[in-house]
Amino acid sequence: MIIGKKEEGINVDNRPIGVMDSGVGGLTVLKEIVKVLPSESYIFVGDQANLPYGQKSPATVRRLTKRIADFMMRQNVKMFVIACNTSTAASLDYLTAQLPIPVIGVITPGAESAVAATKNNQIGVIATNGTVKSGDYQRIIKGLNPHTNVYSLGCPDFVTMVEHGEAGSQIALEKVRQQLAYFKGKPVDTLVLGCTHFPVLENEIRQAVNANVQLIDPGISTAQNVAAYLRSHDQLRDPNVDSQIKEFYTTGNQKEFTQIADQLLGKQIHAKHLSLGREDVIS
Repeated sequence: MIIGKKEEGINVDNRPIGVMDSGVGGLTVLKEIVKVLPSESYIFVGDQANLPYGQKSPATVRRLTKRIADFMMRQNVKMFVIACNTSTAASLDYLTAQLPIPVIGVITPGAESAVAATKNNQIGVIATNGTVKSGDYQRIIKGLNPHTNVYSLGCPDFVTMVEHGEAGSQIALEKVRQQLAYFKGKPVDTLVLGCTHFPVLENEIRQAVNANVQLIDPGISTAQNVAAYLRSHDQLRDPNVDSQIKEFYTTGNQKEFTQIADQLLGKQIHAKHLSLGREDVIS
């Protein structure tokens, strides 16, 4: 544990932040974290070998997320960010009780941002089937404002498109338009991108919905929550210390992960392979 004090007496914590996702989508959250906390160290794990999480049972998702959390604990992280809505729905409460470090998910920050943004209390949520079935967005949004109507739509194909590098293509635009036709005629003025893969398709989504609809990326408010927690608990990294950690792991194909990660982050990275095994061989 690398915790110390600056000369002026402020506590610092130089351990890395752990960030996980079922694939590359969580990199959209990591990108926002780096924007607000550029001096922090971080470790990212994308569990591509077990993608997609949205089609799996909550118990399976919880087990997969716990395996990654255990790996992160072995790397001595100071915080575990579940940059996956499906994993957040299935695992946040469980891991908050299990781990000795703070655990932050993406659903509550996204719901809070949507409630703050809507003008007519009509909010749409697009997510994986697992997140939609959990009902977490609707429950949290309703808890914040009981007068809000929430329209939820499962869009599992969006995850596949992003993982296959199809964002920006005409095929992706047509598929997004077809699925989001569900919102035509509905008075939604705010749409939550309730899967961390979906901001990668932001251009397609904007073209598929009414121009006046506000798009909510939970990754932005999640990053703000991460920064607020570390600041309030005096756990920011000392920027004067060398050896900043920036590690990327995938349980799947390193080349495929790296190609998409380079595009999302706007820089070249090196991804290591992490052998956690496939869910179908876990008892």
